[in-house]
Amino acid sequence: MNDQSPESPAPERWMRWAPPALLVALTLAAFMPTLRNGFVAWDDLDNFTLNQSYRGLGWPQIKWMFTSAKLGHYIPVTWLTLGLDYVLWGMNAAGYHLTSLLIHAGGALALYFLALRLFELARPEAPPLDLRVGAFLASLVFAVHPFRVESVAWVTERRDVVSGLFYVLTVLAYLKAVAGRARPRPGWYVASLGLFAAALLSKSIVVTLPAALVILDVYPLRRLGGARGWLRWRVWLEKLPYLALSAITTLIAFVALFTLQNTRSLEHMSVLHRIVLSVYGLTFYLVKTVAPLELAPLYELAVVFVPWWYFAFVLAAITVCVAFRRRWPALTAGGALYIVTLAPVLGTFQNGPQAAADRYTYLACLGWALLLGAAAVGGWVGSNVTRGVLAIWILALMPLTWQQVHVWHDPVTMWQHDVAVYPNARAGNYNLAAAYENAGRYAEAIVHYREIQRLSVRKAQWYVPMGEVYEKAKVYRLAIESFREALRLDPDLSKPACAGLMRIRERTSLSVEVPQVCQGARF
Repeated sequence: MNDQSPESPAPERWMRWAPPALLVALTLAAFMPTLRNGFVAWDDLDNFTLNQSYRGLGWPQIKWMFTSAKLGHYIPVTWLTLGLDYVLWGMNAAGYHLTSLLIHAGGALALYFLALRLFELARPEAPPLDLRVGAFLASLVFAVHPFRVESVAWVTERRDVVSGLFYVLTVLAYLKAVAGRARPRPGWYVASLGLFAAALLSKSIVVTLPAALVILDVYPLRRLGGARGWLRWRVWLEKLPYLALSAITTLIAFVALFTLQNTRSLEHMSVLHRIVLSVYGLTFYLVKTVAPLELAPLYELAVVFVPWWYFAFVLAAITVCVAFRRRWPALTAGGALYIVTLAPVLGTFQNGPQAAADRYTYLACLGWALLLGAAAVGGWVGSNVTRGVLAIWILALMPLTWQQVHVWHDPVTMWQHDVAVYPNARAGNYNLAAAYENAGRYAEAIVHYREIQRLSVRKAQWYVPMGEVYEKAKVYRLAIESFREALRLDPDLSKPACAGLMRIRERTSLSVEVPQVCQGARF
């Protein structure tokens, strides 16, 4: 019996389902090495190894998920996925990585269908094959780019892949609700709002989505601007529920962030410094999207240099997007999406030692991926040379992603790579020293503690951790010398230094002379 209907012949069915199937397969292949990775001692320790509260999906765990802001993040929907992980896998890190990978693959698949719909709206006359090729390229570049590794391979950043999936589904439902209609379809509109709420409860970075929807209303939906004008009140009113959800989430995020007491005030980081940091981020992420080399877990503020041409580049790029907004509306829309989506993490509210982070590109680079797909649909990559260069670039992404996945295998490999990229980074050297210390590699730990000491203004404070490492290695003479040097240089270090000296005196047969400042002290 022939099950091929006239409406859906075999070649058409193949063309419809082969690209998304291949996309999922390539995404899984690119990140499969994550299944051999463990937890890393960088938030994973506090979030999972030492955290009993999330373990399960009972009422106590769910109550904790919806009432806590662990490490400054209110992400109850993300915690639900992690609670399910514990039910399924216990503390087996491979299971957590598998869940993150499957969610990321699901997000890539959703992006394929979103790109296909956007390209249909922008170029309704384009052949179906061109539309599918463009959607495949856009979603593939997003899915397997090395920038995605931090979000997929670091269990703590589960919030990226979960919020990213809901973000894309929100836009898909929005297009279903409004595309080609004077009034939104109520069912799809409500679904879009529900998906947006889930995205917000996964990670607050998605608060800029209402602005992204306005950009899409301009192009490719053409509901605003141009001949239709900007004063179409119904289109603007549609955004009010999204804005309300964003406003509530922003307030919650601010409260959670400031309870962390890690946010830098204007006293510690001026407005000018924040502007410079924003320019750095806008250029850095775009440059690394094109050439994803020397990616690192931490781009430390102290070692970042902002060349003058970054400012010229940002100004020129904005000028081109504005000047050619009518001729190349896709370019303008992609650039606007990039800036709007990055805005919350461009240094305006600095809350850590990082000048940039790979994870911040998970949503921000969607616009550039879509623009690449649109270029394929529009025939902008028609020459053989252009196609060849593009093919080589895309083929290079997967091995680079494999390489970057191995960086996140464990704390030692992660911080070894960070220090290899930024040798003068104090935080990187400190984290590597701590990783070596926890792994029992004491000689290597000392090397990096000495390197931090060389890079630091306050030299004395590093004698204490060096003394503790020497103590663990049973090199007591050097441990005693380190603790005494800490006391000599900085009396404020008396508590940890004296504690170290007294431990050695109590636990060994050595005659340890304890300074007067330590006499009678209790630790």
